[in-house]
Amino acid sequence: MNEHENIAGASVLETDEIGIDGMTCDNCVKRVEKALRGVNGVKEVHVDRAAALATVTFDTTKTHMPDLHDALLKSGYRPTTHLADERENE
Repeated sequence: MNEHENIAGASVLETDEIGIDGMTCDNCVKRVEKALRGVNGVKEVHVDRAAALATVTFDTTKTHMPDLHDALLKSGYRPTTHLADERENE
């Protein structure tokens, strides 16, 4: 086995925050968590209703941010730009 074979088979975990529009109750949080956890490659999900934010750890060799956004849209919620991202761009 060469060096490239080792790297190619390795998981690459990334943790990102996604703003979520439309969460109004604890059931919303459960629905969002279930939708995100259902995406192949998602390892961990934490949803903060008060902050309207999901923190998702996922394997970038199995999924990408557009897949997470699609899962949110299918579950009835809209991904939004996180406020911290907006501040960094100022």
